Amino acid sequence: MADDPLISVIIPVFNRAHAIGRSVGSICAQSYRNLDIVVVDDCSTDNIEDAVAALGDVRVRLIRRKKNGGAAAARNTGLAEARGKLIAFQDSDDVSLVDRLEREVALLKSLSADHVGVYSAAITHVDTSEADRARARARTQPPVDRSPLSGDLEQATLEGNFIDMPTMLLRCEAALAAGPFDERLRNNVDWDFTLRLSRLGPFGFVPQPLYVFSYAPRKAENNDHISQNARYSTISYVYITGKLRRAGLGGVHLAKHYAAAGRYLMRMGRPSFARLYFRAALTLRLRQPKIWVHYLLSYVPFLYARAQRLGGSMPSD
Repeated sequence: MADDPLISVIIPVFNRAHAIGRSVGSICAQSYRNLDIVVVDDCSTDNIEDAVAALGDVRVRLIRRKKNGGAAAARNTGLAEARGKLIAFQDSDDVSLVDRLEREVALLKSLSADHVGVYSAAITHVDTSEADRARARARTQPPVDRSPLSGDLEQATLEGNFIDMPTMLLRCEAALAAGPFDERLRNNVDWDFTLRLSRLGPFGFVPQPLYVFSYAPRKAENNDHISQNARYSTISYVYITGKLRRAGLGGVHLAKHYAAAGRYLMRMGRPSFARLYFRAALTLRLRQPKIWVHYLLSYVPFLYARAQRLGGSMPSD
């Protein structure tokens, strides 16, 4: 690798002109300077042009999509426009610490050429008003006691998503070889992409949190996070579960995913469909009482709905 390889940073944006100064600005301010900053507008209706122009950075390119397609489609547009040998991602409402890319490049340079890339820890916190700041919560992702966090992560990624895609720095050839983002998904897009990446080679990990996520409380007004949308969450999780099965996941881990898909479907009012997933889970974990509870409740969904209305939490697996 050259001493300072060009990094293309792909940032999909939809109606976030108000956040550009903070989010894209955190990339412009990186201590690593050789950047190609690709802001992909997914048919916003706000004044994104002026927000980008206000950054005053010639490294920023604004790419306008002709049709709204969601984050996956916008990232695919960004990949097609990328010029760098390395690929990084940023979400339009998050912030990268000033030395994020410098630290990630340094680690990637120290690793063997078979590594597809590196990722870092992140801090995620509840976005609050000033009056509610004392009740703010935060956590580090992935959990510090998780193992493994580097090396061959294919099996670990099959079991569950723990790599935050916006913290990644990837070799361009690996990002392209993993294939395009699945535009049929409106949630779990990062997990689906990471599943394919992890099959290509090992990852390096920077344990310091270098990326900051904020998220609105689930019931907050104007909460536009797709991840909070129950319908999108259900469709994507069911779809991902099928991909995991076809990828060879089995046993207890696949059973947990089947059961989770069933619970999503119950919350959507699809008990017959949910029952199929609970039954599939039971074929893998027959002696699991919690799955049996969900399976039996799928025959009397009004009891499940009543428990949800009363605030009771159904047992998880």
